[in-house]
Amino acid sequence: MDDRQLAERGNRLEEEFFAKQNAEAVAKLRAAKEADAERSEMAAALGVDDPELVSQLLNHGVTPAALAAISLAPLVLVAWSDRTLDDKERAAVLEEAGQSGITPASPGYALLEGWLNEIPSAKLMETWTAYAQGVAASLDATQRAEFRDSILKRAHGVAKAAGGFAGMNAVSSREKGVLEQIETALS
Repeated sequence: MDDRQLAERGNRLEEEFFAKQNAEAVAKLRAAKEADAERSEMAAALGVDDPELVSQLLNHGVTPAALAAISLAPLVLVAWSDRTLDDKERAAVLEEAGQSGITPASPGYALLEGWLNEIPSAKLMETWTAYAQGVAASLDATQRAEFRDSILKRAHGVAKAAGGFAGMNAVSSREKGVLEQIETALS
């Protein structure tokens, strides 16, 4: 191999190296741009400019398109409070989902199903609390009370769905604990 061929080969290897580096840099820039766009879209969908809340929601798998599912998180948390999900509780959550417009064809349904198929992490309560408080902050006193009452009514409905033994103790102590957490978050 003469010097010219060796130089050409070196140039090709150098070009390949820099082409790969450039492609990686472009991919990183695109990913960062897409993440920024998703954060902006989430903030707009929430109607709240809280970067920490937006990050929490996105990190928990809530996309702007699936945002409606987060409103059902308290129901899911109540249903899982005793570490098992009864068929009646599942049905109650899915009924509420349908009434909220979350159907198998909607983006939030897959997220909701994931929460119903596997116990959600404790972070879900933290994420939902931040979401609920962000929404409540944008409401007047009457709207906040309606927001709180609606969520608590729906959550109590799920808690009562399993029914207890012969109608007694329809709401377990663990469910009561989660209901209290929800009420505290909404106060």
